Amino acid sequence: MATIREIAKRSNVSIGTVDRVIHNRGKVKPEVAERIRRVMQELNYKPNVFARNLVLGKTFVFGVLLPMENQDSGYWQKTVQGIRRAEDDLKSQRVKVKYFHFNKFSERSFEKMAQKALDADVDGLLVTPGPEKAFHFFMNKAHNVPVVIFGTTITDVNCISCIGQDAFQSGVLAGRLLDLLVSSNSSVAVIEMMPVDDHIENRSRGFVSYFRNLNHIKVHNYRADGNGDTRHFYNLFKRMLKEHDSLKGVFVTNANTHKIAAQIEEMELEGKVHLVGYDLIEENIHYLREGVIDFLISQRPDIQGYQGINALYRHVVLNDSVREKIYMQIDIVAKENIDYYQDYGEGIYA
Repeated sequence: MATIREIAKRSNVSIGTVDRVIHNRGKVKPEVAERIRRVMQELNYKPNVFARNLVLGKTFVFGVLLPMENQDSGYWQKTVQGIRRAEDDLKSQRVKVKYFHFNKFSERSFEKMAQKALDADVDGLLVTPGPEKAFHFFMNKAHNVPVVIFGTTITDVNCISCIGQDAFQSGVLAGRLLDLLVSSNSSVAVIEMMPVDDHIENRSRGFVSYFRNLNHIKVHNYRADGNGDTRHFYNLFKRMLKEHDSLKGVFVTNANTHKIAAQIEEMELEGKVHLVGYDLIEENIHYLREGVIDFLISQRPDIQGYQGINALYRHVVLNDSVREKIYMQIDIVAKENIDYYQDYGEGIYA
């Protein structure tokens, strides 16, 4: 690897002049600075940012703005597991993580915690989108802070990277799976869990698009309160059956799939009404093993969290480039392969 001494020799300047250009301090004539940068590029020189930070005693704090861990049936606990593993891996690099949890069903809660995150003077932020207007307002205020967005790859805000699945294509895949399960002249339903955001809508759109040219299956749209109790989902499922006696399949657009699975089991409709949904949380895995849920689509929340912190580390600490979009695999999980997904994060991060 090229050294500062080599750069100085080839640029015909002192080591001190090269150091001032690298660290952007002191006065250097523009033509000299340009000559030094050209030599650095020719030699593929990259400054040892980490060593410099150690000398300065700098600790980097990354803020994480995400829903309360128990919401969405505990889905966010998986994300935090990945974030903690990343923090542990980067401990020697002087990286720390600070959490800002908001209630995803409250716009005011998001606004409050987003402001706390901005006031905390962090070096970077890992954020999952909240209520649309509040989220865009927050992102406009965060223009001086490096931001990585996770949970979606569809965003019109300025960020250094976004991490998640192709939501539309995962919805198309869900449609394909139900098409394999149900008979001709059947009805299927898609349930959008409220509050609806971009990735939920795109899953639903992808699902509907799959059936658009298939005349043998009709698609019906429903919405449910993601924070609803058992009675709420009982009434919803009962209404769906009443309105469509040919209903043979249901697609749930987030981790609350088990709430519909419980109604299918209660009414003894296993194998008669097929169910596809998302996420390897405990309740969903239970119904998958029992055959009530046919397939789950995993979006790897722990890996999203892990990669999010690492993207901030590369950008902020190493001054390195990161991919603008990092797509997660769209994994299909059935009862026949669920045992091989229980601790898959351990294998990846070990």
